[in-house]
Amino acid sequence: MDQIEHERARSLKFVQIAFAALALASLIAAIVVAMSGTDLGLPDNSVQTISFAFLVVGVMDTAVLFLWERIFSRMQP
Repeated sequence: MDQIEHERARSLKFVQIAFAALALASLIAAIVVAMSGTDLGLPDNSVQTISFAFLVVGVMDTAVLFLWERIFSRMQP
């Protein structure tokens, strides 16, 4: 494996880990806000909206991860 292929593989792994971590963090934030949003000082009518927004961000991070995989696999020789 030459140096360029090694760097590409390392870059792909970094992007996978970064987007997976962001998706997981968003999911955890959605759960925390949904379970104890009022304890955090959020208004009752905003808790559901905020937790749903975190959930959507997590889903979008996961979608970007799969899209990145598809784009990266097309670039491979």
